[in-house]
Amino acid sequence: MKYLGEIARLQIQRGGLTIGSGPTRYFDPAALLVVDEMFLTTGGACAPAADDSCLLDVHHAAHPFTRSRCENTLCFGFSRHYDALRARFGESFTFGCAAENIIIDGPAPRITQADVAAGLIIETADGPAPLSNVVVAAPCMPSSKFALREPAASTEAIKSAMQFMDHGIRGFYCNFTGPKAVTICRGAKVYASV
Repeated sequence: MKYLGEIARLQIQRGGLTIGSGPTRYFDPAALLVVDEMFLTTGGACAPAADDSCLLDVHHAAHPFTRSRCENTLCFGFSRHYDALRARFGESFTFGCAAENIIIDGPAPRITQADVAAGLIIETADGPAPLSNVVVAAPCMPSSKFALREPAASTEAIKSAMQFMDHGIRGFYCNFTGPKAVTICRGAKVYASV
């Protein structure tokens, strides 16, 4: 295993972030909720609510309006990628707005799909939490317009933004493949399987 860093942020996506349809669609990260701990199940992520219920991420298979496509039940990214994103798009590209469930803070300035293709292991009190089936979370047009902060951005500018955010800079999709649900917390160590 190769050490990647520690979990710096956990968040649940309570609803869709792409609003509207057709050419007027736009991206709004307001449905993101930062949490201290998260439960990982084979269906996706959820977090404890104040009333002892569980808040399901919109990509969880059990969410009533699930946006799960099977490969996108979880999303992870890296804090160092935000350095590159802010350098390109400005300080208004706030930490977490790319909508990852798990953001890892580590020493490497760039993590590629080759670095994480074999999956991740998160240390938990319940034992190792394996994340597998890692694929790049490709950016969409609304999120690229959001990054540019220009609703009427040119086709060329949007294409350039999408290309910049691709190849893992925006994050990676994966699935939790452990035999039983686990709880992950901020500060947990994360390793790449090799």
